[in-house]
Amino acid sequence: MPRSARMESPTGYYHAMMRGNNREAIFYKNSEKKYFLELLKQQVDNENISLSAYCLMDNHVHLLIYANLQKMSEALKWINIKFAGKYNYKYQRVGHVFQGRFKSEIIDTEEYFLQVIRYIHNNPIKAKITAKAQSYEWSSYNSYIGNKNSIIKAAEMQKVIALFSNSIKNFVNFHFEEDDSEFLEIKEDLLKEREEKAQQIIKRHLLERYASTDLEGLLGLEKDIKENIIKEMISKTRLTHRRIAELMNVSRGMVHNIAKK
Repeated sequence: MPRSARMESPTGYYHAMMRGNNREAIFYKNSEKKYFLELLKQQVDNENISLSAYCLMDNHVHLLIYANLQKMSEALKWINIKFAGKYNYKYQRVGHVFQGRFKSEIIDTEEYFLQVIRYIHNNPIKAKITAKAQSYEWSSYNSYIGNKNSIIKAAEMQKVIALFSNSIKNFVNFHFEEDDSEFLEIKEDLLKEREEKAQQIIKRHLLERYASTDLEGLLGLEKDIKENIIKEMISKTRLTHRRIAELMNVSRGMVHNIAKK
């Protein structure tokens, strides 16, 4: 099956993700994360790409890149080959380390650019690895708040902070804001995230109504409250009407009708 052509970003910015083959770990030791960052730094220093944010998780990597599309593809391919060669030699294995081509999406607005930075830096929080972005060593967050040196160029960091009125405090506070947007992610993780978001919506409404999060309370909910929960789930979770009906213990017809209103 032919590969689909990548879209070229009108701003030159891309959110890229590299994941482990078969969802396996890419990094088992900190030394491997350090090596990946060294490779990334070489591509930045050679001016093949410019980096605005990054986060290295155990089985995938998120990058916010400014580059020519062709140069970015070549740079990430080079990193893939170099890292895989050392990784396979170290663990006496053969085959792919990363799963196929890297995934990417275009960044077409300033608002989305900032949302992606927040999403990348908050990845370890979402994965429940840490409660604070600053506690995670393998992202660019601490570079922005002045806690460590960075492979991100000073000019690029200044450009980002300028979007927060040159205030580190505004930058930090922005990372605490909730965001219902969906970003470039592994399909299975997206589905899991949608399910978790739906459960949070249900429990919040139950807590407000009954001061309890017992899901059996759904059976006794008044119709108007059920409708409010379903409306919120439709607008914020992107779950199918069938799945929402299952979670709410109602008919799909009811969900369809609420969606039409």
